[in-house]
Amino acid sequence: MADPMDPPCVTITDKESRTFPAFPLLPTEIRLRIWAQSLLPRVLELHFPHAHHANQSSIAADHDSMQRPPAFQSRSYNPAALSVNVEARTVALTFYTVALPLTPEKHQGLALDGCRVLYISPDSDTVVLLGYVPAMKVSRLMSWFREHVRVRLHGLEGNGQVTGLCSIGVSAAQFTNNQGAQLLRIIGRNLFHDVDYFILVIGPEPGYGTKQAPPDWWDGGKCLLREWSQYERDDGDQYREFQTGVGRQFREQDGWMVVGRNRMRIASIYFENGW
Repeated sequence: MADPMDPPCVTITDKESRTFPAFPLLPTEIRLRIWAQSLLPRVLELHFPHAHHANQSSIAADHDSMQRPPAFQSRSYNPAALSVNVEARTVALTFYTVALPLTPEKHQGLALDGCRVLYISPDSDTVVLLGYVPAMKVSRLMSWFREHVRVRLHGLEGNGQVTGLCSIGVSAAQFTNNQGAQLLRIIGRNLFHDVDYFILVIGPEPGYGTKQAPPDWWDGGKCLLREWSQYERDDGDQYREFQTGVGRQFREQDGWMVVGRNRMRIASIYFENGW
């Protein structure tokens, strides 16, 4: 699977170089391969709704249901290939195999589509949970992903070990008390045992957690993760303060503690409007 920290491809700014009128004339197998190559790994944000702007009837309806994921909201865009034409959408749906239902949200006074789903590739996309999310909600979300992957791969009667979401980022807000590392070790055995990349996302909130929701100016588009290395210093010294303070409990002799299948990573999240 693709590494979520891989640098993005270089953006082509010349409008003429982004057009190819002869594309429909290419053989079908070449067009399908091009569509597939255009589907790149993404970072997607999920935030937990607050009572003052969430659809409470929607939350209540699935509060105890394992058939639905817990109520999350997101302003991340769905892949453009899903809306280009039937051919592109068909290819994209073989890649983005999970459609996560989202809870309605109001942003800047406008109500977002109440029937919206977020299409996710559990093998290559990185899902980042912003702010404080109760462990029970995280557990339900991870179980929901595993169940959808199991049904897709093996059918309703399938069995055997199934990997769900392979890469997840969680706000440091959950784990930056004095027992945070011990708590992460305990719940990580169950919640994140099959995760390839567990990313602890630090932010400007007290306790180094991220904000509960994306910034108000962000209308949707790109989420970017900036991974911090052990010896690196950031301009605001946020990472330095984290690793010399509460972050020390997450360190082992050879680096950050293991969560899931590999050593966890430390990163910050950034937002950009547009595609």
